[in-house]
Amino acid sequence: MTKIDVVIPTYNSSSSIDALIERLENWSNDSLLTPRFIFVDDGSPDNTLEVLQNRLVSSNLKYKIIGLARNNGQHTAVATGFRYAEAPYVTTIDDDLQHNPYDIDKLFESLIQNNHDLVFAKYHVKKHHSFRNLGTKVLQTILKWADRDYSMVTSFRLMKKEIIQPFKQRDHKVYFIEEYLLDAATNIGVVDVIHHERLKGDSNYSAYKLVRMAFLILILHSSFPLKMINRIGLLMAILFFGIGIYYIIQKVFFYAPLGFTSIIVSIFFSTGMILFSIGIIGEYIRKMWIQNQGMNKVILKDLADEQEF
Repeated sequence: MTKIDVVIPTYNSSSSIDALIERLENWSNDSLLTPRFIFVDDGSPDNTLEVLQNRLVSSNLKYKIIGLARNNGQHTAVATGFRYAEAPYVTTIDDDLQHNPYDIDKLFESLIQNNHDLVFAKYHVKKHHSFRNLGTKVLQTILKWADRDYSMVTSFRLMKKEIIQPFKQRDHKVYFIEEYLLDAATNIGVVDVIHHERLKGDSNYSAYKLVRMAFLILILHSSFPLKMINRIGLLMAILFFGIGIYYIIQKVFFYAPLGFTSIIVSIFFSTGMILFSIGIIGEYIRKMWIQNQGMNKVILKDLADEQEF
């Protein structure tokens, strides 16, 4: 039997715990996989943790419960679950049953058949609020233009254990887990699944939380600001360098008075060069930050037993 760890972040989900555990029990009984469930309660202000503990005691599931002292966000909760994952394969699903546990088998089958390192579930129709769907598309478009393509990314994913190595020694906040996963994976696949309606209640992500998360991703986990500074600075430098050449020609050959125009051109040219230089310096700082975060570690996919010499 193939062992798999299922990481499930929970937050304010006391009303849906019973249905979630029941669905997980049904899938666990029917699947050829041998799952262990790692529940990470993200500092829920309600009694989610207590309800979860009481319900799991009477279940037939293999599980581990981790309670965070405060709310740190879904990405940090999932990263914390990765620290305790031990199985050869790891998957993540949400606690609201928008992800059907039975689809884990589809993701696993695709991963094995295609030798993927990481597989994402793909939804043709997302059952999120229209504002959230729009925000996701805008953020993905910006990141694709400035950094890399995240269009395949969802919170329903399955991966080999090697992909989560960067999280084994991490004990601080993670704002964008996909950056680490995509850096570690070389062969990424997608599988079509159905995205279901939330079982109960509204999403825990308010408009403020969504905007704040998008802002943090852009500022802390992408090179978008630096690339913008670089491109604007370079464009200004080239543009006003050309204008400066024009006015120099006017002065040398046509004896035209330059006056304040030449000063303004010089200021804008200098500003462009400064912005361009700041962008370059920022890229070096970002590379040092990436190294400090352990995002550029060498990931071992396999290690054969040594033979005697």
